[in-house]
Amino acid sequence: MAVAIFMVRAAMLMLGPLLVDLAYDFDTSIAVVGQLAAATFVTWGITAPLVGPISDTYGRRPVLLVGLLLMALGVLASGVAWNYASMLATRLVTGVGSAMLPPTMMAAMADNLPPDKVGKAVGFITASSWMGVALGVPVIALLGYVGGWRLPFYVTGGMSIVAWVLLWLCLPKGQRPLGQKVDIFNRFKAIGRQAAPWYVLIANTTQQAVLLGLTTYFAAYMIETHAWDQAMTAPGLALLGLGAVIGSFAGGFIAGRPRTLDWLAAISLAGGLVTGLLFSIGSYAWMVAGLALVASVLVSVSMPVMMTLIMRLAGESRGTAGGMLSTSNQLGGVVGASAGGLTLSLGGFSAVGLLYLLLAGLSACIVGIIMRRSSAFAFKGSDK
Repeated sequence: MAVAIFMVRAAMLMLGPLLVDLAYDFDTSIAVVGQLAAATFVTWGITAPLVGPISDTYGRRPVLLVGLLLMALGVLASGVAWNYASMLATRLVTGVGSAMLPPTMMAAMADNLPPDKVGKAVGFITASSWMGVALGVPVIALLGYVGGWRLPFYVTGGMSIVAWVLLWLCLPKGQRPLGQKVDIFNRFKAIGRQAAPWYVLIANTTQQAVLLGLTTYFAAYMIETHAWDQAMTAPGLALLGLGAVIGSFAGGFIAGRPRTLDWLAAISLAGGLVTGLLFSIGSYAWMVAGLALVASVLVSVSMPVMMTLIMRLAGESRGTAGGMLSTSNQLGGVVGASAGGLTLSLGGFSAVGLLYLLLAGLSACIVGIIMRRSSAFAFKGSDK
């Protein structure tokens, strides 16, 4: 699962270091090409909640295998895209396949681990996904520098096929339940009629907008503002990924511990402040990269915490809840990429930083005020 989630994250965020070349080849702007990332998040957001009830009913293995195969084929097809429209179509397919994996994995762990271990397990898988940024995306930047923007798609797609083979060999074959129907409405109803899951989803959306916006526009910011080339963005992107790995592990340890929501609110606000600052200062390039590392650590802490919270609230519909949280992740990606691109075209990168600061502040308010006061989050053995 860690190998597969590594490939998912690399495939989803690989456009960042390629935006400038894609804009040149497709004769458009960076802001417009940035919408390709938003398109992938859109199909992810639509697919993830529909897949959850299927995995709840028929098991995790078929969903994982079909999803990884679709993602691999979408990435490979992106390498032969001849214009903006064809690239858009292949990225939509990539989003559908990718959406089927993370929530299904998280639900599988919640199914099989005691509650006090779920947070750490989610933190581990989340950190593994961000290794796709720490290692995968910098390699993608180098491949794009050496062989053009098509080469990274071929390599990433081929490695995803290898991951699919490993998953097919290693996943246990469970017996398909008989006489069960995919009752999507009732599973959503069981979760949606509670207020608490909606607090988690909204807070997660705004936080993910900051995180995924940072990963989408950081490379372009350094190329345009600090005269980096693609090869130079590789270590900077590695720092972003490393920060997310550290933040995810930290979030796994914070989840379920006393004062979780207080800690999360403070960390989210601090992450917004650092993100806003790095897009605004004209200091030395590597000082900005250092700020990006700190920002990445801070804004990624929330991911395993939010997943752990919603799994505790979901009861037996964990796959459905995971899909809903995954949808909120991608909605955040849409906001981070699309609103970030619009803000970039209107006010430059400093305006992008201000946007992400406001979004992080909104997330911190929801967590620190609304969720903190809700009795639904007073789990046994927890002091919020």
